[in-house]
Amino acid sequence: MNAKIIRKELQITGLIQGVGFRPFIFNLAQDLKLKGWISNTDTGVSIEIEGLPDAITGFLDRLQQFPPVHSYIESLTIIEHEYYGYVNFELLSSATQGRKSLFILPDIAMCAECKKDIDDPTNRRYQYAFTSCSQCGPRYSIINALPYDRVRTTMQDFPMCANCQHEYDDPTDRRFHAQTIACADCGPSVQLTNKSGQIIESDVAAIKQAAEALKQGAIIAIKGIGGFQLLVDANFKTSVARLREKKYRPEKPFALMCKDMPQVRSIATPSAQEAQMLQSVAAPIVLLNKKRAGFMLAENIAPNNARIGIMLACSPLHHLLLSYLSAPVVATSGNISNEPICIDNQQALEQLGQIADVFLIHNRSILRPIDDSVVQAVQGSEMLIRAARGYAPIVIKLPKFKAKLLALGGHLKNTFALASEGYALISQHNGDLESLATVQGFKQNITDLSTLVQHQTDLLIQDQHSDYASSQYGDELSQTPCVTVQHHHAHLLSCVAEHGVTEPLLAVVWDGAGLGEDGSLWGGEFFSLENKKITRIASLREFSLPGGSVAIKEPRRTALGLLWKFMGDSLFAQTDLAAIQTFSKHEQKLLNQVLKKQLNTPRCSSIGRLFDCVASLLDLCQISTYEGQAASRLEQCINGCQLSDSYPLLWHEQNDVIRLDWQPLLENIMQDLAEGTEKSVIACKFHNTLVESIVDRVHGSGLKTVVLSGGSFQNSYLTEAIIKRLTAINVKVFWQQKVPCNDGGLALGQLLAVIQQQEFKTCV
Repeated sequence: MNAKIIRKELQITGLIQGVGFRPFIFNLAQDLKLKGWISNTDTGVSIEIEGLPDAITGFLDRLQQFPPVHSYIESLTIIEHEYYGYVNFELLSSATQGRKSLFILPDIAMCAECKKDIDDPTNRRYQYAFTSCSQCGPRYSIINALPYDRVRTTMQDFPMCANCQHEYDDPTDRRFHAQTIACADCGPSVQLTNKSGQIIESDVAAIKQAAEALKQGAIIAIKGIGGFQLLVDANFKTSVARLREKKYRPEKPFALMCKDMPQVRSIATPSAQEAQMLQSVAAPIVLLNKKRAGFMLAENIAPNNARIGIMLACSPLHHLLLSYLSAPVVATSGNISNEPICIDNQQALEQLGQIADVFLIHNRSILRPIDDSVVQAVQGSEMLIRAARGYAPIVIKLPKFKAKLLALGGHLKNTFALASEGYALISQHNGDLESLATVQGFKQNITDLSTLVQHQTDLLIQDQHSDYASSQYGDELSQTPCVTVQHHHAHLLSCVAEHGVTEPLLAVVWDGAGLGEDGSLWGGEFFSLENKKITRIASLREFSLPGGSVAIKEPRRTALGLLWKFMGDSLFAQTDLAAIQTFSKHEQKLLNQVLKKQLNTPRCSSIGRLFDCVASLLDLCQISTYEGQAASRLEQCINGCQLSDSYPLLWHEQNDVIRLDWQPLLENIMQDLAEGTEKSVIACKFHNTLVESIVDRVHGSGLKTVVLSGGSFQNSYLTEAIIKRLTAINVKVFWQQKVPCNDGGLALGQLLAVIQQQEFKTCV
């Protein structure tokens, strides 16, 4: 008998903790009458199975073909062993060995089965706000150590009652070994408090009263999965206006949270792909087109914007709150402008008391701030714009290397990344590093994630711009060797790393600005990548930014910087130009002198700033109140225009770099304006011209592979038009999907730059 029985050891890595993997293996072994055990380890799971050869073959087949829905098996190692004589199959306690896995499961939205439970009056979890199972619930936001077990999460504060323990121990129950299992008898609870922290109501009564407060126009601070959010009823224009005033957010669109897809479809027109994204386990904010028939909610939610960000209720608490409301709610980050979101009850009361009227809180601790993720559909695929709840931390496979690396990313939309043993682990979105509190949060998050995976950094990597807060932090860590990587090199390598693109290739990197190797601000760049060598082969013609960083927030200044280049003093006689009209005579005189003498007018080759200029010419945006506002308005100005025409292109060579000359483009746009051409036509032709510039460079380079990176490619019209145009001429196009194309993707590219032994400079 023993001769027929074989024994195998399986070592598995990947996203396999917190997804019901051990219960799946247990039940699979029971079904096939296999003996042995399974245990979580620091790096994944270990399994020993003993049984007949056919049963073990069936086990391996089903393991690889039908694993748990949220799991991802990265590697499976099988080792043969001699017969041992196991008498049953057991779930053993987790084994800790020292080395930690980089695969950490993000927080998972409430599943359909748990939703049924809390909506069912006969279920013991009816209206319980912390219902979860092995397939859903918080993960990354509550883990304090690996491997993932209840005792290493903030759920350790809530000992299971007898009923929950029975479900946890029952192999036939879907809460078998669900680490976040809880009920109203033993789990976390909800309270509604005033600004002083005094409890008004608890549990379901608290949720109902919070809903009533929203109906009366109140601002609610709610403790979500990864931190606090601020909510108002989306019907109340005055409440939205009050939230804008208190958040210092005059125009930037707010996101909405809806209770179900019918409610989404009442205000927006999601495609099948977008509906799938909304209902995914990540439950992100999805950028959707508003209904053309009219936006029936408060118009100041997303003013002058044809798109709206919408998410579905991601947790039982949100689901219950929205069940008592007839309208969607505005849902925005629970923070003071430019600071990290609040995660602690007392912290929220202190910091958000000046904004919120009441607080819907709970007593389950959140260990790290995780904002809501933002995605959009591009060419039938999901494009991640902000990597946070439901996505982060992100694991990307890299070429093999020995050192442990820490890439610090950029200054805006910051993420950092750890790398070891052939993988990158990209952090959640840390925000713009423009306040002391955000910088402190960035540093804390580095310490937190490094501790969680026991990462001891051998080499730091930072952007070459020394004024970035991330770079300054690298300088602080003087005991660790540090190198710098050029901003746009990191962008292009981020896309290469995500897709594993093979060389040679042409890279188009367009964004707002990044310090170039010549000391100017780049942002309209074309590179070749061959034999791991990056060569800048083309760029937008340079222009001046009057006022430097001030011009980045004032498209009207950028417009003057470009127009003055070919119009000189006569520019300020063009009184019909919208940009000129926004300045007083005194300001015009000063700006003329600034441009003439080139005082505080850094050189720039940024496509992002060219978008600003054209938006100013079309009088769509003269002063931006948030990043990307002018470019967004210019994209939306197209408004369904199907024109394929473009403006003529002019290239010239300067210092071995081919330059795209913007002067003929602007002259043609101004001529169209003078002739009364529709702004939608001008906006469409402008976008099409940029597309044709890429086609020109593809023909000029002879390369048949193109990668697109940089924040400008968040523009879905531009990106889709490029993909279609290049695909039609048999060019393979790669654009970023799993990692943001904006500065949130820089850290990944910084890692690959070092791993591939790109040229870089030592930090000084």
